Amino acid sequence: MTPFQGKLRIRHLEIMLVVAELGNLSKAAEQLDMTQSGLSRAIVDMEECVGGQLFERTPRGTKPTMLGRVLCTHANRLLGDFRKAQTDLAAVLRGDLGSLTVGCFSMFSGWPLPQAARRFRDQSPRVALSIEIGGAERLLEDLDAGALDMVVGRSPAGPNPQIYRTLALLNDPPVLACARQHVLAEQPSVALADCIAYPWVTALPGSRFRLELERRLADLGCEMPPMIGALSIEFGRELIANRDYVWMLPGSVAQVMQARGEVHVLPVALDLRESPLSIIWRRDRSSTRHVRAFAAILAQIVRETGPRGTWTKGGLESES
Repeated sequence: MTPFQGKLRIRHLEIMLVVAELGNLSKAAEQLDMTQSGLSRAIVDMEECVGGQLFERTPRGTKPTMLGRVLCTHANRLLGDFRKAQTDLAAVLRGDLGSLTVGCFSMFSGWPLPQAARRFRDQSPRVALSIEIGGAERLLEDLDAGALDMVVGRSPAGPNPQIYRTLALLNDPPVLACARQHVLAEQPSVALADCIAYPWVTALPGSRFRLELERRLADLGCEMPPMIGALSIEFGRELIANRDYVWMLPGSVAQVMQARGEVHVLPVALDLRESPLSIIWRRDRSSTRHVRAFAAILAQIVRETGPRGTWTKGGLESES
């Protein structure tokens, strides 16, 4: 294989990812603000650098070869590292002491992340803190690419311990909640059969919790209620406030929201598997002082403000 010899550039990596994502040269050229001939020339340049074909034409468009897929994997990581470097350099030039970028699963964006972010800023005002809110799959992709320093969310199913380090903060089975004015909130006792008479806001279709919920209801012989899959605290809060929806939430989040008077937690056992709220890092990247500080603060917030008896008592010492 021809060595790179400094010929493979950042622009080449950006081109690689855009073409692979769109699968169409004309659309990729438009997005990259290039002519199609210029884009084709750039692809030839990349192929000369790596010593092989990166894309192939198919009836469904342009797709990366095996060599191209490998380059895409490294391009994601390298560009993530470049973005992180740019953020760190900009922070130092402003007089800050570096940066920290935290990804958070959307259902935990109202608690405990804001409380931890405020305390971190109070303790480390010269660290440029950025928060990315999203779904678990995309956040882990960004973590793999180096765009995030850490992720706060549910532990992925069967995380590879050789790739990821995880710190479980609390055990967190999902529960059902509703508006405080909902008719179910006024009843002294509630069964699952009572809840399925109303539409639900749940996890996304195809997700582990959604599949387990559907199997659970089927096993009990319950009719499936109408469901809206949504991973947004704001959306769920608005929906239950104006309609008779029942909302499936992480147990810890539901308890905190109930303490604030925002929801009523229904005394119904869903009996779904627990999935701990965790902090996730990659093992191939060193934990910076900022990462360790934020992790310690987050664990402290969970202990101080989370539901009693649910947080993992090992704290930071429980890191695997």
